[in-house]
Amino acid sequence: MGSVRLRGSGGDDLTPRSQKARGALVLLGTAPDLRLSRARLQDLLWSERGKQQGSASLRQMLRELRGAMSEERNILQTGIGWVGLDPDRLRIDLSPVYDAGGAPIEFAADIDIPDPEFESWLRDMRLRLMPEEEGQLPCRPEPGEPGAGAYVVALAPVQGNDARAHLVGEMVVNEAAARACEMIPATLADLPEPGAALIGVQILPFCYATGGDCALLTVMRDLATGRRVWTRRFTIRAADETATMGHAVAQITVALLDRARRTASAKWDSFPIWDVFSYSRERLEAADAVLAQLPERRQNAVSLALRSYLRHTLVCERLAEDPARLSDEAEDFALRARALAPNNPVVLAVASLSASWRRDAVGALELAQAACRTDPDNELACHALAEALSGVGRDQEALEAIERGARGALAELGQASWLMRRAQVLVRLGRFGDAENSAAAAFAFAADHRPALRLLAALRHHRGDRAGAADALRHLRRIEPDFSLELMAHPDYPVQALRSAGLMGIVRSGL
Repeated sequence: MGSVRLRGSGGDDLTPRSQKARGALVLLGTAPDLRLSRARLQDLLWSERGKQQGSASLRQMLRELRGAMSEERNILQTGIGWVGLDPDRLRIDLSPVYDAGGAPIEFAADIDIPDPEFESWLRDMRLRLMPEEEGQLPCRPEPGEPGAGAYVVALAPVQGNDARAHLVGEMVVNEAAARACEMIPATLADLPEPGAALIGVQILPFCYATGGDCALLTVMRDLATGRRVWTRRFTIRAADETATMGHAVAQITVALLDRARRTASAKWDSFPIWDVFSYSRERLEAADAVLAQLPERRQNAVSLALRSYLRHTLVCERLAEDPARLSDEAEDFALRARALAPNNPVVLAVASLSASWRRDAVGALELAQAACRTDPDNELACHALAEALSGVGRDQEALEAIERGARGALAELGQASWLMRRAQVLVRLGRFGDAENSAAAAFAFAADHRPALRLLAALRHHRGDRAGAADALRHLRRIEPDFSLELMAHPDYPVQALRSAGLMGIVRSGL
């Protein structure tokens, strides 16, 4: 957070001078396993150059980066088709940074690379790390007021220059709109009638073939005013079609959800998705209050499943005054959701997580597998599958499931949850360096994330970083007032992954 800096083990500044080299550090330092493909790195930093020229620029930038690292140059790793950083020799610090007035300084504040792909990536990352209006409750209109009707997502026909491009555009925008409508909730419609007074957005997609690839331009306009509120261009690559289409679906879905949230601040009451995936008692309870007050016609299986999910978070994180009652309510909401929509992937995923929390490993796995059969790329289904697979000792498969789900829209809204699930699986696999970096990123996305701080404290102590462990404990004690190392040692305290990996030395540290 703040300015990008690379420091050696002795504190010496190894930060490269050029914007592109520092941009590469930002990209690699926030990538899964601190590794990116050369093609992805080249696309993000030199998207407007030809492949040959971009490849030459990438090689030159890597030479500069190695030169700046001096004796630490071996931290930069390369292989056939990829570039990365050594997770065992590098630690990523995404702790919040504040200016003299107490305002948070944005992520990569000193980076200014005039490349459209990098600018889009950086803008999205900044929004995810420092979401605007986070935690604010929407103001609901009174019955009969303008804006009390249904929220609408209207799809204009895809414009394209050939049949394949048209099909690609249709697949991406329809899937994104359907996913968003379920979570807003909203009505999915075709072009609105002229003069219709509607609340919502219209999506205008343009998809054109560019050689073997497709360029998808998505424009979002406010239905009430016609004002353009979001524009984004995506490249759907023939060589990596599934992944690039999935990325576009996720980004469009998040944009639709974010637009509904902004509209909700004055006109409309959307599902408080951002708060459902938080770790703050106040935000979780506020989200439940909003969901509970939805009119009956707008309550659906997903809203009930979300109420079940947030109750489990309250119980697992020791934020509930009456955990037994909340556990019973969570189970009731999960059962009611399944009765309404027995095949909905979100509903099945929450039911699976509920079974995992009850230590019903077999039931959890069956429900998660059913959720993934219904929608193999559903983020919450992948999250539940990873949890269930860990419960039966299939940790490598669990990591594959969480990586697949991390590319989706919900994972971007609740990054801390997915990153923490990944960190726990990596601990079980013995990949402590990767696990620590993943937990640090989870803490960056959610400063009130208790599980990440517990993991960070234990892993830092395990590798001999007492100062880092003490810092994690200091943050933990601030947000968990009754915390103590004695409490952490108790068998019921929620650190099962640490116990299984033999990482409980922190409780005897005296920190």
